[in-house]
Amino acid sequence: MHTKEAWASGRPIFSRLPDVYQDNPVTDWLTIYFDELLVGTKQTVDDLSNQFNPLTCETRWLDYIAPLFGFSGAYWDRGWAEASKRALLSGAYTTIWKNRGTRASLSYVLTSLNIEHSIWEGSTFILGTSQLSIGTLGSGAWKYKILLPRRYSFGGYEFKLTQKIDRLFGNLWCESEVIYYDQLDNS
Repeated sequence: MHTKEAWASGRPIFSRLPDVYQDNPVTDWLTIYFDELLVGTKQTVDDLSNQFNPLTCETRWLDYIAPLFGFSGAYWDRGWAEASKRALLSGAYTTIWKNRGTRASLSYVLTSLNIEHSIWEGSTFILGTSQLSIGTLGSGAWKYKILLPRRYSFGGYEFKLTQKIDRLFGNLWCESEVIYYDQLDNS
């Protein structure tokens, strides 16, 4: 039997034995474990390309491929929802890392984590836009605020996660703050 036919039968070892052994139940018993092991391993190896795609991989693979997409340490949490993990990984190179420090990247990460938000920009600063041609570096109001709804409790999970995401993905050269929508008028 040819190799392709042997693999198609699901018994790559047993089916290639001489006919005299194929009629022996002991031979069948001795080879079935190894045949199943080989077939399972081959399926895993053949499916590896799907496992490295965050949109098609099995859920258990998301945490393993995260470092390949630049998410490790403080940038990744195994406790995030599956949909959030898939969204973050699929946008890693097209949106997040390419535009890190911009409004687009910050908003993408917060949206992927299902955090309702709005980003308020200071008087002359436009998030993600250089002001070097406008005047002296630092002369503008280099600040922005991430506005959250009141249903996120102060110091609660969403509030702290937003602060963390701002620290990791926001502009390093800007003053930023996480506040509630209704606090914007008071600040």
